[in-house]
Parts: sequence; C-alpha cells; structure tokens
Amino acid sequence: MVGVSFNVLVVCSGNLCRSPIAEQLLRARTAGHPVIVSSAGTVADDGAPMPEEAAMVSRRYGGEPSGHRSQLLTESHLRSADLVLTATRAHRGSVVQMLPRMSRKAFTISEFARLLGAVPEAERATLADTASVVDAARSLRGFVSPPDEPEHDDLEDPYRQPFEVYEAVGARLDAEIGIIASGLWPSEATLRAPDVRGARQ
Repeated sequence: MVGVSFNVLVVCSGNLCRSPIAEQLLRARTAGHPVIVSSAGTVADDGAPMPEEAAMVSRRYGGEPSGHRSQLLTESHLRSADLVLTATRAHRGSVVQMLPRMSRKAFTISEFARLLGAVPEAERATLADTASVVDAARSLRGFVSPPDEPEHDDLEDPYRQPFEVYEAVGARLDAEIGIIASGLWPSEATLRAPDVRGARQ
C-alpha cells in the first residue's frame, strides 16, 4: 500500500524495554513501506538508553537499538499517531485518558495482532490504504473471542528481571509484530531476522 506515511506509536511505561523492542522490530519488518514508527512511555524519564538485555533481545530479532533514548508520552505524540500499540490494557487506558479520541486507534499489541489476524486476507487486499485495514480490524472488536484471562493481553515488563523474562517478551513480540507487519504492509514486511534464539549476543 502506497501513499503518505502512516505513523505508528508504541507505548509502555518507561520506554526502555517493551515499547522500544516492538518499535525496532516493526521498523525492521516494514522497511521500504511508507511508515514511521516511534515509541514513548507513560512514566518515562527522557533520554535513557535501553538496558543491555533489552538491546540484545531487539538485535536477536532484527532490531537496531543503538540510537534509542526514552521519552515521556505527550498529547503531541498521540495527535500525530495513526495507530497506537500499547504493552498493556492499562497503557491503553492512559492513552485514551490523555486524548479520548484515540480510543478508536489504540490497541494492546496482542489485541491488535489478534484482530488483524482475523481480517480475511482477501478483504485486506481490497482496502484502499493502511488506515482502512486498521478500521477493519477495529470493527471486529466484540466479534473475535478475547483470551480466557484478560491479563493475557498484557505484555510482562522484563525490566530488572532475569534474562529469561526478556527472552520470553522478545519471542512474543517477534510473533505478534510479525502478524501486525505482514497484515498492514505485505511483501517486505514478511521478511524476518535469522532465527538465532539459541544464542545470546
């Protein structure tokens, strides 16, 4: 799908682990498409780099973490976003509280991957632009079965936890961001980083 740039904002708490990993993986998987990806945190301190564990996980799945610096979420970020992907339901709530009109454009990462995966490929192919695909996914809210436990839509915060938690978060983001990228921007978006999960970098 071609046209003007589509802006995706990824949100977590500190903008140190979950949202930057998701941002970097989505950027890597949508190279060549007219998409701008950024991230911010609801309680972030501006200017902090990613923890080395988060950076390692991002690189493992094809991300580029070296230039990341955390930033606090502002209303200005939301006003320029066409799609907001959040780590948890609470983050989505914070986004909507800050700018209520974003309720139509904000999803947890897991929710959006689930809804987008339920839009038939043939239907996606007929839609005019990326925003129309987002609308089609949103229209399935209430029709696609949610997880048995609502908290399964929340991505665990690995910050200051054992490296195994970072690995689990990275694997989940790799899968869900892959669904999102290939659903919104086919072709190049389906390219994946080499599978090197068995080794730390």
